[in-house]
Amino acid sequence: MTRGRAMGAVLLLAILYAGVIGLGDARAWSGSDAGGRVATVKWMAEHHSWVPQVGYWAAEADPGGVHHPLYHTELRGGHWVQPASLPFVVVGRVLWTLGGPRALLVLPALGSLLAALSARRLARAVGAPTGWAAFWLVGAAGPALFYAGDFWEHSAAVGVALAALALLWSGDDAGPTSLAAAVAGVLAGLAVVLRTEMAIFLVALGAASLAVRGERRHWLARRAQAAAAIGGCVATVLAAIVVDRRVLGGTGRAVRAGSSAAQAGSQLAGRAHDAVLTSVGLFADDSATALLLGAIAVTGLVVLGWLALRPRSGSQASLLGRTVGVIGAALVGLRATAGAGFIPGLFGAAPLAGPGAVAAAQARGDAPAERRARVMALGAIGALPVVWAFEWRGQLLPQWGGRYVLLTGALLTIVASVSLERSGISSWPPAVLVASALVVGSIGAVWHIERTRGFGRALAQIEQAPTSTVIISTITHLGREGGAFYGDHRWLSAADPGGVQDAAALARQADAPAIDVVTLDEGEDRRAPAVLSGYRLDGVRSVPLLGLHLRVTAYSKV
Repeated sequence: MTRGRAMGAVLLLAILYAGVIGLGDARAWSGSDAGGRVATVKWMAEHHSWVPQVGYWAAEADPGGVHHPLYHTELRGGHWVQPASLPFVVVGRVLWTLGGPRALLVLPALGSLLAALSARRLARAVGAPTGWAAFWLVGAAGPALFYAGDFWEHSAAVGVALAALALLWSGDDAGPTSLAAAVAGVLAGLAVVLRTEMAIFLVALGAASLAVRGERRHWLARRAQAAAAIGGCVATVLAAIVVDRRVLGGTGRAVRAGSSAAQAGSQLAGRAHDAVLTSVGLFADDSATALLLGAIAVTGLVVLGWLALRPRSGSQASLLGRTVGVIGAALVGLRATAGAGFIPGLFGAAPLAGPGAVAAAQARGDAPAERRARVMALGAIGALPVVWAFEWRGQLLPQWGGRYVLLTGALLTIVASVSLERSGISSWPPAVLVASALVVGSIGAVWHIERTRGFGRALAQIEQAPTSTVIISTITHLGREGGAFYGDHRWLSAADPGGVQDAAALARQADAPAIDVVTLDEGEDRRAPAVLSGYRLDGVRSVPLLGLHLRVTAYSKV
């Protein structure tokens, strides 16, 4: 492909990302964690500060932050802080100043573009003739498409991690220069700073390099480059820790990672459930039936990969394999007919990841490309149980593609893409595999658009209240979902309806002329409006939210 066509491919992928972002609502995202980061950036920009904090208007009356509107906010170094990586929100502050919430999404979109470009280079290092299959399958038919429109570190972390590996593995067996290795180390360190779990993947990939004999010989013969890469990574992480401590005395992300580490191995049944959900979950449902269907679908996709890479005919095993493969693809089609929504499992959101493991298992030679494929697969799969043991528990159903293990999906997809590019898609198994990936990618794009627009409309309606009104939400994460609105009104949270009285007391103490209480108007959450001391009930209105309804109860001061 000529340079002009290559630039055209990059531009086309960028246009795809811009289309998904443009059709959605840049004031909302796939999850509340991203909203917390946006709230941080908005506060920093509006207060002309470089300290990543969100403040708290009721801090004097509520020093413990019991009713802080943003869940997971912690008081550190005298600042109210949401978990986020410092470099990410600092760059975000600059982008917000330049163009508001939509400009923020340049950062994750660039991360996904970097992931796609690095995937192409890695695919060539693993033996692909051009690597363009990896570019499109990672960039347009994998989780990178979904996270390109989310102000979250996931796409950027995967992008720089893949770029680090691409620098370490050139197209031949010569290896990188010491300078290139050091730059790769810095990029790897940046990936860890962006997403703590990337440290597990780096260790797993390093262990895999030592386990594969040819790669072990390769790096033992290039100790200077290996030392430069390790040194660059360690120096970057240490520098980030020093800066975090200087700015905040330690970040909320570090505390959260430490909490996860302390709980590793605990609640084994729950962790096992989370592991199954984030690996094979195909439906936005964590029931036993849904997980079983997801496991069958993933098994079918793996069998399709086996058929695509090792075609057989005329045998009972082949007939059985084809049947299982068709069932797997049919379940992906069933998921598509179920409508837009989350696909929480890694192998469900990246349908070529399972076949990638099959392709790596067949790479038994000692050529550089084959041993690198084995290293990528071993590292990607070997990191999984460690990530599952340490990952944050809870809220793993409303997510896309196992957000802690996205690098596994990208690496295995790259390995699969190499085999697909070599063999082509002239037969039905590889064609069905690629079609499945495109279908899942489309579900992600449509869901991102629907979800952001739904939350954006709902939050905009809630925010129509006069600016003097205090808004109290009994929905835990609603305040963070509205991060782009943060600070326009005085919000408070109440963990349960009983906490509304305490939150209202804070509003009364602040002499608020009006209060709006936001609750979920469904099932057990549908209760009679509370009686708030010092305020009279003015009325109730309903706000639609993605098939549900929020109830906004208005009060005014007596």
